[in-house]
Amino acid sequence: MKKIKIKICGQRNLALINHAFQLGVDYQGLIFYSKSPRYIDDEILKNIHDAFDSYQSKFVGVFVNPTLEEISSKLEIFNFGSIQLHGNETQSFINKCYIKFKKPIFKSVFPDDFFNSSLQNVDYHLIDSKPSNQQMPGGNNLKWDWTKFHNINKIPFILSGGLNSSNIREAIDLTGADFVDINSGVEVEPGEKTISLLEEIISLIHK
Repeated sequence: MKKIKIKICGQRNLALINHAFQLGVDYQGLIFYSKSPRYIDDEILKNIHDAFDSYQSKFVGVFVNPTLEEISSKLEIFNFGSIQLHGNETQSFINKCYIKFKKPIFKSVFPDDFFNSSLQNVDYHLIDSKPSNQQMPGGNNLKWDWTKFHNINKIPFILSGGLNSSNIREAIDLTGADFVDINSGVEVEPGEKTISLLEEIISLIHK
């Protein structure tokens, strides 16, 4: 059976971060988008650095239309291993990130855009549902039609968008995903993750 990589995004609670690592989670996402209920400010980031510096390669910094300076300022506090761009970043900006930071880059794309993607210098395309104008760029608990998924060009991808314990196995089976990103699916309300939901979905993924 293939190993499914797991990323838990929107982590803020040190105890939950630690428990997720104990459960075998591969990556944990730190959101630096100030409008998000899962926003990581510099104080929280410093606490994460102090507690998990030896795990830095397993953290992903999540940005929405940032400047290079904004990314640099976070990396000066905690040198997380990967950068996720979750806005409307251009190929030119992706190239600049790739050259400047020399870190793996995850780029969010909508399902329809993934099928025809020609993005370069992207290690993983993170396929997420398209939000409405009133919604956050991600973490909206919106799933998309996995039955229409195809990946003819074998592009490395991360499956995201409305994944929870009731649909995770179906989503993996339909898409053949070997990397999943979970956020709202382990929350009782936006930004409030729980150990019980975390344990439940990880157990299902590992089955």
